[in-house]
Amino acid sequence: MRFRWSRVTKACLAVMVGVMMLATTTGAEAARRAFIVGNANYLHTTALANPANDARDLATRLRELGWEVTVQFDASRSALLKGFASFASSLKQDDLSLVYFAGHALQIGGENYLAPVDAQAKSEDDVRRQFVSLNAFLADLSRLTKTRIVILDACRDNPLVEGLSGGAGTRSVGAAKGLARVYAGVGSFIVYSTQPGNVALDGSGRNSPFTKALLDHMSLAGADVHAVMRRVRADVQQDTREQQIPWENSSLIDEVAFASGGPSPIATLPPSVAPSPPSATPPPTASLPSTNQQIATRGSPARPAAPAESFHYVTGLDPNGDNFLALRTGPLPSDVRIATMGPDTLLRVRESRGVWRRVELIDGMSGWAHSKWIACCRTLAPRPWAITTVPTPPPRATPAAATSCDGLWQQRNEIWHRHGYCFTTARGRAAFDTASCFRDQGAARAAMSAGERTTVDTLLAKERELGCR
Repeated sequence: MRFRWSRVTKACLAVMVGVMMLATTTGAEAARRAFIVGNANYLHTTALANPANDARDLATRLRELGWEVTVQFDASRSALLKGFASFASSLKQDDLSLVYFAGHALQIGGENYLAPVDAQAKSEDDVRRQFVSLNAFLADLSRLTKTRIVILDACRDNPLVEGLSGGAGTRSVGAAKGLARVYAGVGSFIVYSTQPGNVALDGSGRNSPFTKALLDHMSLAGADVHAVMRRVRADVQQDTREQQIPWENSSLIDEVAFASGGPSPIATLPPSVAPSPPSATPPPTASLPSTNQQIATRGSPARPAAPAESFHYVTGLDPNGDNFLALRTGPLPSDVRIATMGPDTLLRVRESRGVWRRVELIDGMSGWAHSKWIACCRTLAPRPWAITTVPTPPPRATPAAATSCDGLWQQRNEIWHRHGYCFTTARGRAAFDTASCFRDQGAARAAMSAGERTTVDTLLAKERELGCR
């Protein structure tokens, strides 16, 4: 029996075949590509023991996991820029890109700079000319790929900082040890080997404490990068006696894994980090997953999705300029820069003052930014809230003695202190040691378990009942 195909039917079939071929081609072209740098033998400052080992071992591990890897050792500024440009030219939109840097780095006025081995800086202007801006790398990655991972095992004890002479009266600049927070658009996962403003350890073994933990856990089949980082954070905290606490900024929407495929990570976790049952208490607000509000591990019980939410976003930046929007402590150009935001960074506008906006980022950090580069709006549906796999201390029951204003205040703020909150009031700073704090209010609350958040809210309500506040 012979069929007669109408012109419309033939056209539809042609379109279907074309779509199938495009999907197949796109899937085939998508790849996982990594650019790895280990700078150890600095010419004008202290050499480091482990970055070359760290870069070499990470490159080997990633290749074992199916990544295409470009690796550089002891890169000069010229070599680093040329190597990254070559790597960037290989990227396609659907690729998963990864950049790893081990070595010296520093921040000036909230902007991070990576140190080539030939850098010799005696002033902040020297840093800008001789170092490599992290924002420049992030801008290219954000433009070229939908999903990117940046890992910085940097800020190892850096004597370059002591030798820098800052300009007089420049409140918005000033070199400092440790790296500042930096934000990029949707699809970014930025990992720091230690908390903002702190110095990472180079380590006494073959690898730094951070890279050693990363190598130990990244091969876990099917484990989302957030789950891997929770294990890395727990190991580094323990190995460094809490001197160093790895940190990440995430605006990932989809699950991303270093090692694809394999069984659910729940089945392979050791008992000490196995996920606990989900709490019945919902989170207080709907927001995108931030550092400690991660995507639920596959295999976990399903939870209802939060409603979609609209965000402002950074746009209109000059790609030939700094290509970032500064986040400052106040609504003036002279106010101190505390972080930088790249194109497509999501934020909420909380207050307006002339051309300035007080904004809050999705991990809870807030500050002021110029409205010229802020647009509205993008609506995104948040993923379900995470089940944290790093054990947290159980919330204490409110003792009978905690019925006074002072007792309730102490009980509530002990929970904040346990999660690294940096108190801003004189009373809080006097009552709790803030030398090792590392989280603002949003990040500290996100790190709490659902039970702890409920306890904090209950204690606060009781204080208000008694007229304490």
